[in-house]
Amino acid sequence: MSAAAPRSQWLGLGLWLVPVLCFSVLPVAALLWRGLGPAGAGGLGWLLAEGGALGNTLRIATGAAVLAFVLGTPLALVLQRTDLPMRGAFTVLFTLPSAVPAFIWGMGWLSLASPRAGYLNRLLGDDIFDIYGPAGIAFVEGVSGLPLVLLAGAAALRRVDPAVEEAARVCGASTARALLTTTLPLALPSLLSGAVMVFLMAASSFGVPYLLGVSASPPTRVLTTRIYELVLMGGDEGLARAAQLATSLLLLAPLAMLVTWALGRAGRVRLSAGKGLSSRPFPLGRARGLVLGAVSLTASVLVLLPLGAILLTSLQRSFGAALTWETLTLAHWAGVLLEPRTLQATGRSVLLAAGAGVLVCGLGLAAAVLRRGLRRLGTGVEALAVWPYAVPGTVLALALLLAFSRDVRFILMDRVAFVLALAHTPWLLLIAYVAKYLALGARNSEEALAQLDASLTEAARVSGAGPWRAFVDAPLPLLRPALTAAFVLAFLACATEITMSVLLVPAGTEVLGTLLFELQSYADPAAAAVLACAFIALVVVGQALLALLTRRPVDTR
Repeated sequence: MSAAAPRSQWLGLGLWLVPVLCFSVLPVAALLWRGLGPAGAGGLGWLLAEGGALGNTLRIATGAAVLAFVLGTPLALVLQRTDLPMRGAFTVLFTLPSAVPAFIWGMGWLSLASPRAGYLNRLLGDDIFDIYGPAGIAFVEGVSGLPLVLLAGAAALRRVDPAVEEAARVCGASTARALLTTTLPLALPSLLSGAVMVFLMAASSFGVPYLLGVSASPPTRVLTTRIYELVLMGGDEGLARAAQLATSLLLLAPLAMLVTWALGRAGRVRLSAGKGLSSRPFPLGRARGLVLGAVSLTASVLVLLPLGAILLTSLQRSFGAALTWETLTLAHWAGVLLEPRTLQATGRSVLLAAGAGVLVCGLGLAAAVLRRGLRRLGTGVEALAVWPYAVPGTVLALALLLAFSRDVRFILMDRVAFVLALAHTPWLLLIAYVAKYLALGARNSEEALAQLDASLTEAARVSGAGPWRAFVDAPLPLLRPALTAAFVLAFLACATEITMSVLLVPAGTEVLGTLLFELQSYADPAAAAVLACAFIALVVVGQALLALLTRRPVDTR
């Protein structure tokens, strides 16, 4: 390798590190210093006084993780290891909650189980169901996190060596007993790691606890909603207290990652012994119809029912009115979707999401190339790109808010001054989007690069192309499907994001997430339901496009 190549790699590393350090690492480090440093230590007594919010957070997150594990384990077994009809369709249906924001699922269950106005209570009687409070929040979060357990368990079950089950059958075990006593224990660590991720997701959630907790009687406050209240309070004292709570919430992430890592080491599932060897589906026999009915009922209740409730709410003149044909109207659809306020918010969201998607792909690709070029430092580059994804959105938004609440000035040689003014501008939200979802670009690019043969670049270099030209002409065209998939994922995540948007969007400048939050929380639930339907349609179209892009993976080895 020529001397110019290492210099170019080191230059690229420096150019990549500057924005990553300035806009993701340093703000979070400053937040940690403010929460754990001398200033934060003085407020430890006040932090202990917020034990109610911390206790509610832990209880709700634990309940959500337990619910997701209890539902996801049998579903993973049934959908992955039995001869149940339409397993593919059920898998897509049960993974939909991970693509749609949890706030929208909270809206659906609020329409169904609101104490007086909910459809189920109006159908069956008043006050039978009450979605408000810790139990309701844990239920919605658990259903929203169900795909994390289901997909983790399904992946582990696919990796189990069929010879293990065959050995159990040879020893006299029935098919069902072999499945439960050999295969399930091997997949259990993966299922538990998925439950841990649900715990972390529920602990860092903001939308659902605000929707179903603030209006509860008595109010149910968690760490994220208390941080939001303190930020709205303003002043140095409010921001200092918010930093202390954010620090305690941030510390949950490495603990959850440590547990997941330990479970991963314990759950090193044996791979299949040969490419042609696959597990035989467990025959359901006479129970096939019963299991099909149970899975269909579960999918209908957990997925289709809240979505139908949102659609029905969007067609009502006002939420809570008597449900008759005369009260159904399409007026909200035209009034909300064509309103100038909605169109302006849509334009901002599209621009921010598209800009974030481009930056996520560019910086993620650079991280993947640097990781492969700088082998000793590659792991550190990957860690810097991926770790913000595990940081709760509330914490990341607060860190950026504190770091750039004032203008940042750079003076060069006492003559030239540069002023970085990000406070109260949409640019800060764009930075938050890129920092949060940079992992999508880095992981997709890394997986795609791993499939490419290094001889492609070498052939271009032999033909006289420089390092940059060789990369553009040979590997980059083959990376387009992976980069396009990363762009779609980042675009959907940013366009439907709510938590960071609520904290960082300046007054008078709305995006779709903040508009949905305001309509549902303060204004008109029927109008919010229209916007939620548009969100769901966007997610479904995006997921269909993503499925087309990933149908034929590139492999040139």
